[in-house]
Amino acid sequence: MFLIKSRVPSQSPKIVPEVSIAETLLRTVSLVGLTLAFAAIFRFWHPTIKLVQMVAATHAWQWLYTLFRVDSALGREQMILIGIIVFCFCAALIVQIAGLAVIKRIRSRS
Repeated sequence: MFLIKSRVPSQSPKIVPEVSIAETLLRTVSLVGLTLAFAAIFRFWHPTIKLVQMVAATHAWQWLYTLFRVDSALGREQMILIGIIVFCFCAALIVQIAGLAVIKRIRSRS
């Protein structure tokens, strides 16, 4: 077998400054805070309670109960809670990434 080596012009890697420990802790705390804030919305805002009930009644969610062999009511409630927390974490992560992008854009203009 013949190997053909093509020459690709080498690109110098961009130097990205390291993130400090304080900034990492701030990002972590903000991510946990956003996740808890979204979870509180799911707990206390009536339209989201109805939305969770509608999602939990879907065929796909029933299939997940079967897949994970959840038979008890407690197991179903725990699975719904896990779904809510995973959704809230993903939403918080998206909000945080968008916020960091906005901050980066503002800093680059200055």
